[in-house]
Amino acid sequence: MSFEDLLPAVEAQLNRFDAAERQEALAELVAHQAELALPPEREIVNLHSHTFFSFNALGYSPAGLAWLARKRGYRAMGIVDFDVLDGVDEFLDACERLGVRGSAGMETRIFLPEFIDQETNSPGEPGVTYYMGTGFYASQVPEDVQPILQGLKDRADSRNRVMLERINAYLDPVQVDYERDVLPLTPGGNPTERHLVLAYLAAVERSGQPPAKFWSEKLDLPQEQVTEAMMDAGEFQNQVRSRLMKRGGAGYMAPTPESFPRLDED
Repeated sequence: MSFEDLLPAVEAQLNRFDAAERQEALAELVAHQAELALPPEREIVNLHSHTFFSFNALGYSPAGLAWLARKRGYRAMGIVDFDVLDGVDEFLDACERLGVRGSAGMETRIFLPEFIDQETNSPGEPGVTYYMGTGFYASQVPEDVQPILQGLKDRADSRNRVMLERINAYLDPVQVDYERDVLPLTPGGNPTERHLVLAYLAAVERSGQPPAKFWSEKLDLPQEQVTEAMMDAGEFQNQVRSRLMKRGGAGYMAPTPESFPRLDED
């Protein structure tokens, strides 16, 4: 059996939550990549990718994204997880071992009180804007910076829990438990709104209710439209998130300095 025959299993292992299993799979790919018909480098760059340490719809780990870039011949790949640097070490190490140009950053959302009634670059969230930094070279930061990272993670966790309470009340009898249903969806304990959406979709399936009928009523959309939307999982997840969690939705919370950091915050 050739390594190419084993490749699907190795790639699946590369994206598991267990770090030791990912490292084992990466070592196999590094050792055997010369045996694969990989493409030459192409003029394709993607510097805005999220790993499963925040949310990746296809479940890619940091090493998994580095391998994806190598397998497709990307000129460069970059990660920008939400609110955490958990994947930086793994991603940059994998890039170096695979011969991929890599960059690492972080994405978050901040509160701009000057724009409290206006949408900027976060649809459905007036007063909130996406904010990014790049050029990080390690997952660990100096001790005096650690409270900033912890604060981002704590705020996100608090927003999630309040949102979950509101949506549970709206979707009753369908309920989601944060510890049981949401936290296991991410390896680093950093769930996003998209993880909440996945948890609610799974909860509806478990409830035994017809999903299209249930979501039609709760999202206030024609059932035929919901049935069609559900054929594209990613697009339907976006619809659920938009109608439940953004402005006008049951889980929406207007931003405050307590829920999102300000740009001028120390």
